[in-house]
Amino acid sequence: MNATATDKLKDIFRAVFELKPGTDPTRVRQINEPNWDSLAHVSLVAAIESEFGITLDAADELRMTSFQATQLLLEEKGL
Repeated sequence: MNATATDKLKDIFRAVFELKPGTDPTRVRQINEPNWDSLAHVSLVAAIESEFGITLDAADELRMTSFQATQLLLEEKGL
């Protein structure tokens, strides 16, 4: 991913998970983020699809368990 796309993804993570100022979104993982529930996950998918103009299938959505995993998935999608 280029720097602009990475910054957009960081902004999405900050907004969806309501991260505190100073929190590094690249360290966010589903297992350690209390705000990462099923509704937040749906919001994350919707925000990514809208921002990047892509469609994610169920298998893609299951892979999104951290910022890093999501970034890798988007890179595989050509972003």
